[in-house]
Amino acid sequence: MLNIRLFKNTRVLHKWVGLLIAVFILILSVSGFLLMHPKEFGIEQAQISGKYLPTKYFQVHSARRRIQALATTSQVLYAGTDIGIYRSQDGGETWLQTNQGLFNQNIHSLLINSKEPDTVYAGTDHGVFKSEDGGETWSDWFDETTGLTHVKINDLVLQPDNPDTLFAATDGGIFQSVDAGESWEPVFSGQSIQLIRFSAPKPNTLYASGKGGIFRSNNNGRDWSPVWESALPTATTLVSLNTDPEFLYSGSEIGLYKSFNGGRNWVDDPDFKKLPINAIFVSPSNQSQIYVGSGDSFYFSNNGGDFWEKISSFTKKINGDSGTSIDIAITQITGQKEKSLYVGTTSGLYVSKDRGQNWENIDLSGAVNQLSPDEMKMDVVKLVTEIHTGRFFGSYFYMLVDLATLGIILLTLSGILIAYYRARVKTRKKLAEDLATDQVIEFTETTEELSTESQEIHDMIEHITEHIEKCRLVYMDQEKKEIEEIGRHLNKLDKKMHRLMENLGELEKTD
Repeated sequence: MLNIRLFKNTRVLHKWVGLLIAVFILILSVSGFLLMHPKEFGIEQAQISGKYLPTKYFQVHSARRRIQALATTSQVLYAGTDIGIYRSQDGGETWLQTNQGLFNQNIHSLLINSKEPDTVYAGTDHGVFKSEDGGETWSDWFDETTGLTHVKINDLVLQPDNPDTLFAATDGGIFQSVDAGESWEPVFSGQSIQLIRFSAPKPNTLYASGKGGIFRSNNNGRDWSPVWESALPTATTLVSLNTDPEFLYSGSEIGLYKSFNGGRNWVDDPDFKKLPINAIFVSPSNQSQIYVGSGDSFYFSNNGGDFWEKISSFTKKINGDSGTSIDIAITQITGQKEKSLYVGTTSGLYVSKDRGQNWENIDLSGAVNQLSPDEMKMDVVKLVTEIHTGRFFGSYFYMLVDLATLGIILLTLSGILIAYYRARVKTRKKLAEDLATDQVIEFTETTEELSTESQEIHDMIEHITEHIEKCRLVYMDQEKKEIEEIGRHLNKLDKKMHRLMENLGELEKTD
């Protein structure tokens, strides 16, 4: 016998699971449709006030952010992190977070147009963003629609003599734009490229490094070929000096390599043997002054890398002040003015104004919330993107995804159970109908038999009555014969009556 209560509970579960999945699909469908047609719905340039949004979009949760990119002019310094871009216009004294218009805030690369310093490019996980007002707003976003079919930007460079020409290193190869980012086309495919650099003395020569090795183009990116395959490991950082012949410094996971003849010959530096090199910076005013970051160690050479000095004050600053050790690695090095050095690490940004003798940690936590909620803005397209990807809802959305996935399984199982139950009910109903038909037929046959026997009994009774009547009329000598005839009929009637009672009993049991 089927459990009716289980069937009812299964139907209730089926209904609510279906409702949950419908809500999940509705959110994805509406947000995805809006992202596909931002112009048609008028949300491409629309913004929403920060007072209607969660504070997580306007707050820094830690002062020690991972510094992933640095770019500087003589006056302005930009720092790219995994939660957006910070800008200082006074030598690092004060900072402001400038994320307005950034749909993605995981910054991998920053570029400043040398001829128009207010034009800044940012490479992110979702394409290239462009600001034409010094980072105040990021008005342009270049993604798949502009030809940039691989949108995770690992590195960006500008052609020195034509800053409208950009090259982007991506996981799918190298893309070029000749119109300041408005459109892109692939110039090197099939390799994941992490690093791209121009040759300083040869503005039409580029170097690129990725998982497949190091590649070079001598015709402004049109053709590429592998170089230094046996002489040099994959480069994590590369610096070209404007010398004749060209000096090259290449950092790798297993050491520092130098070439003083344009890459025809390479030598590994014994001071960095088997050490990972994360960053190299050459002083613009004196190309003999070179700075190298390896792990949490900072090195300086005043003679082009012939001899190296470890700047212990940097390590002392980050690990000695509080008595506790901070696990960091140097990621970026740049300079501003004559003596200022900025070192980006996995645990914050540091500055020295005396060529590394003394260091200060830059607290970026004060760079946010300098605007009122009414002044804070977020682009509607970014908000819809956050909703579509689930980041807006945080862990609740991912829980909804898990529940919806589990719900699809439960929906399938409950549907199977309901279908099985209904099939069983239908089968039982058919069996019951067949049984009832058989009982009706049997009952009809029994009734007909009883009717026939009743008629026979009726005829016998009439016959007996007839013989009794004759008894009254005949003579005494005929009495014996009539009595025998009556007895014979009474015996037959008795048997008929017994049979009739048995049939009635069986009929009562069947009913």
